[in-house]
Amino acid sequence: MKYELFFLNNMHDSMEMVNAELDPFLDLSRQGVFDKLCVKHIILNLANCLELLVKYRLEQEHWTLIFSDLNKAKYSDYLEGDYISVDVKSGISRLKNICEMKYVFTSSIHIYQYRNRLMHYTLISTFEQIIEDVANAMEEIAEFVEKEVFEDLPEEAQKDFQSSIADYRKYAVILKEFKI
Repeated sequence: MKYELFFLNNMHDSMEMVNAELDPFLDLSRQGVFDKLCVKHIILNLANCLELLVKYRLEQEHWTLIFSDLNKAKYSDYLEGDYISVDVKSGISRLKNICEMKYVFTSSIHIYQYRNRLMHYTLISTFEQIIEDVANAMEEIAEFVEKEVFEDLPEEAQKDFQSSIADYRKYAVILKEFKI
């Protein structure tokens, strides 16, 4: 039996996982309970979302751009998924320098740095800074999807992504007004 999971599904799932984690996080926070596990999952899924979106957009430009080392890009390796892919910071640089995009991903980069600390060391920051970066990163990602990804999506995927983008914008507003 063939198993196939499309790249678009992974991107959308990552976006939706952030939205799914925010509801219980906000409910508990309003009751004075800070759920560290929810914050962890929000950061991990938001970072994953960013990484997938950057690679998707680079791949739309040309498949070689998702290779870490462009000189080692081979189409057969690309088809097999047998390569080291570009990291987020380098991918964003390629979006700016090669694709000539003018997006600011400041908070999104902070989220990716939080992700790296969670995965490889210890995340130390303030709750207020993390929430601010999550809200701003959600806005950055929503804008990027709307302007650089949305029109290339199949029609059925556009509806799903449109709903996720609306939720990102809604949660960003809520998080910006959120008081600890």
